[in-house]
Amino acid sequence: MANTTYSILKFRSQDDLHKIVDYAIKDGRDFDFNSIEPIPDALKVEHIPYQDAAIGSYYNTLDREDQAALIENLEDKHYTNVEDIIEQAAAQEKEQILVAEERIDLGQKYYENIMEHGYPDFFEWANAHWNTKGNAIDTVVDEEKLEISFSTSSSAVEDLMKNLYEKTGVPFVYQYTDDTFTVYGEMCCDEEGIRNSEIDEKWVKDVFAERTAG
Repeated sequence: MANTTYSILKFRSQDDLHKIVDYAIKDGRDFDFNSIEPIPDALKVEHIPYQDAAIGSYYNTLDREDQAALIENLEDKHYTNVEDIIEQAAAQEKEQILVAEERIDLGQKYYENIMEHGYPDFFEWANAHWNTKGNAIDTVVDEEKLEISFSTSSSAVEDLMKNLYEKTGVPFVYQYTDDTFTVYGEMCCDEEGIRNSEIDEKWVKDVFAERTAG
């Protein structure tokens, strides 16, 4: 699986370029996908690989009735496993593991986020809504070429770029490739609609030669 996807937005004029810069690049920083589809504030919490253990820590602070309610509420939810939660909670209780208050609070937050938003944190939400593990990085605005380039983790962001065009009405061409030149594409967004172009590997390597040189 590719680790990085490189993207380029190409514009017709500096005016169009500046409109997108003003819309999606705040304070001269990276292209911000939150300007297109914002992460709910509640999900902006630490992502850890042992979320079930954290929820298990919170579980141990509840009375029997609330414990039963938590398990029932999470029974059919994604991003968590009730058996793991119970096992983790039992292990912590048996070994009398001293759990930091911060981890209990985090477990509570994961639980509440899953119930309200369907996701424990920003990482899982971004995977589902942005098709990438996080926000854009390595943003470059090229006034001369009328381009904005950026990188993302794992995947291209075609749906986000469609939403960008639908929200701003600014025409552009979106080009992308993964770091192995095996998944690539070009999408045009303008007055004629949103459509994909047929391209080949040589074209992609020519377009992204400078971007991937490092």
